[in-house]
Amino acid sequence: MQTTFIYRFLLVFLMAVSILTACTSASPTVSVQTTDTPQSTLISETEEFNTFVMKTATPLPTPTISPKIESMQKDMEKLAYDRLVSSAAGKYYSVQDFTGEWAKLAYYHWWPLNRKPTNFAIRADVNWETAIPNANPSKAGCGFVFHENGPDNLHLSFLSMDGYVRNYRMEKRVISDLKANYAGKFDYPADSAKIMLVVDYQWITFFVDGKQILRFKDDHLNGGGLAFAVASGSNNSFGTRCTFQNVELWEFN
Repeated sequence: MQTTFIYRFLLVFLMAVSILTACTSASPTVSVQTTDTPQSTLISETEEFNTFVMKTATPLPTPTISPKIESMQKDMEKLAYDRLVSSAAGKYYSVQDFTGEWAKLAYYHWWPLNRKPTNFAIRADVNWETAIPNANPSKAGCGFVFHENGPDNLHLSFLSMDGYVRNYRMEKRVISDLKANYAGKFDYPADSAKIMLVVDYQWITFFVDGKQILRFKDDHLNGGGLAFAVASGSNNSFGTRCTFQNVELWEFN
């Protein structure tokens, strides 16, 4: 009888360890959806997740947090402190690295992620290059399509190779050139930067190398898909190529 008791105790103990291990393991990585049919629109000329609560009345058990999650959590809390977002509470997702290219001057192409966040922050280390000759740096760049509901309804924000953060809205096939601002000089035809797009309700904020470049309100944000985007500055060869690395997504509650 004592042997049976010990056996049952060990069995329960091992099951508990297995459950705890599963709870602290990395969550699924956000993947990129690739399609055979390109989606492009003309640009106008002119590993784990946790939910965090910032303040609580009583202490909560501290979850196991990786350094990457902890770093982004602190950055989101800084955004909330600066009143750039309404709350820092949310979920963290790691996103797989991605390289995309597109060769159609003044057009862009996007590759959807399997997420459709309304309020979010996404950041990445981006390396880019464009094929020359006759390339147009103001049309070439790397960024994100968001609140996408088909090719006729979406938003696009990207860092162009002439150093500007540019924003467009496509609504019912009508494209609007939204606010743009200068981020700084970059080497051409190839360079790199850290970019972060923050969308919180009707506010769009874009950071380059840790510096806030622009922030504006757009009451046409209606939710939808999120995607990597490449704006092409050349018809030659590969056109424009962007590599997104160390990509992190924070979906606000």
